[in-house]
Amino acid sequence: MTSKETWRYLPLHYVVVEMLESKGGSLTDRELYESVKLVYDIDYGEFLKTLMRLELHNVLRVNTAREGVLIVELVREH
Repeated sequence: MTSKETWRYLPLHYVVVEMLESKGGSLTDRELYESVKLVYDIDYGEFLKTLMRLELHNVLRVNTAREGVLIVELVREH
């Protein structure tokens, strides 16, 4: 099986959350993208859409650290 197949073994949003959990819950967008890219061959646009969906569902939060750098953090449940 190649990484360019239509069907993915795990959903992309699941992989993003698992990567964040394994790295302590917070990464820059580029660090997270590079980690996810090791699992799936995706473009940066698809990655950003996935982050937006997860943010809308209150799974994670995306903040601007400085120009061109985003910080992606898991939302901790109380």
